[in-house]
Amino acid sequence: LPMHKLAIILFVLVGFIINVYGHLGYETAPKWLRKSFLFEIINTSVHHNLHHSKFNGNYGLYFRLWDRLCKTENPDYVQEYDRIQANRFGVEN
Repeated sequence: LPMHKLAIILFVLVGFIINVYGHLGYETAPKWLRKSFLFEIINTSVHHNLHHSKFNGNYGLYFRLWDRLCKTENPDYVQEYDRIQANRFGVEN
């Protein structure tokens, strides 16, 4: 392939890190993510964990956008994400 070795290494490394994060079983996303436009696009560990616990949606590993476009996103995702983050950071007033 006409690719630099470093590009291949970075691709594999980033893919590995995202895969581990998606399968952690624990949410590590920062508190500010929920209010960011990124929340509408990228997956979180909660999003992918719902895929493994419900078996009927949330198929994307990298981007939430695809599940939203294909209507395969679990309807409880945002509520579940908020519940887990509230347990991590406490409820805001």
